[in-house]
Amino acid sequence: MPGTKAVGTTIYDPLGYMAPLPYFVRCYPYGFPADLASDSPDVLEAARESWGAYGPRFDRPPIRVHVTVSPAGGELPPAPVLRGQRHLLMWVADRENFSVIDRVQRFGYACVTRATVEDRVFFRWHFLDALIYMLLELNYLTALHGACVAREGAGVLLCGKSGVGKSTLSYACARRGWTYISDDSSSILWDGSRTVLGESHHFRFRANALELFPELRGRTLGHPLGGKPTIEVWTADLAIRTARECRLERIVFLERNAEGGPCLARVSAGEVRRRISEDLAPFDPDVEVQRRGLIETICELPGFELRYAHFEEALDLLEKVLPE
Repeated sequence: MPGTKAVGTTIYDPLGYMAPLPYFVRCYPYGFPADLASDSPDVLEAARESWGAYGPRFDRPPIRVHVTVSPAGGELPPAPVLRGQRHLLMWVADRENFSVIDRVQRFGYACVTRATVEDRVFFRWHFLDALIYMLLELNYLTALHGACVAREGAGVLLCGKSGVGKSTLSYACARRGWTYISDDSSSILWDGSRTVLGESHHFRFRANALELFPELRGRTLGHPLGGKPTIEVWTADLAIRTARECRLERIVFLERNAEGGPCLARVSAGEVRRRISEDLAPFDPDVEVQRRGLIETICELPGFELRYAHFEEALDLLEKVLPE
């Protein structure tokens, strides 16, 4: 009506539910579509570092992730703690840095501080990559704690606990002419094809790798991951062969053995099953069905235990596990 003043409406939004997310990108981790929205362009740049090398490969509904960045806090938080029930998982570092995913909805959300985003290695490892890879793992594939290298298309999974030398040995293999697939986590599709997917565009090394491989010197140290300084190296800068996937043919369990000589021995299918299974945290029954089927498939492959002290002797033994 004439003479009537307009009354503004204030939206009460303590959850930040209506926070604008003007920056958007569709990326393709492992070739799966993932839609990422954020209020910071730095988050999208981090996504390009993680998955800019990938293009579309799998025709699946896109997973969705939202990331909001607050100016609070001037220091990095501690590494987040992961907890979950049913179809929900959450990572909590502190009150300003946390994230959650809903497997059923294929949706994830993270709230982090500016300081967290500015340390790209820390942010991608603990938040961005963690969200998206976990959503993929709980819907399409299973991630095993192992590196993967290949020779003439035959993939060899290098399994073992942290510190056993998976990254070091996979890089040493690549220097000798093998094809590099992944250095710490290898994801296997649920479709029965034994296809291993990896992040072949980079390595993450512990700082002591500089002593073994002089060409890595001068690389930037990121924030400690797993309590140790980490070097991230892009494979485009290295004279090695890489591939984003291969067909798995052999499984090798690594053991550091300072005493005695190097040793390669066969292990039974039951032992392969036991060692693979004990490293997988339980989840929803339908996910467990897929995992059990995958484990039974790869247990049919020849399995080995490789004990070594130096990577040079391990390389010679690995040649013996390859198919004739």
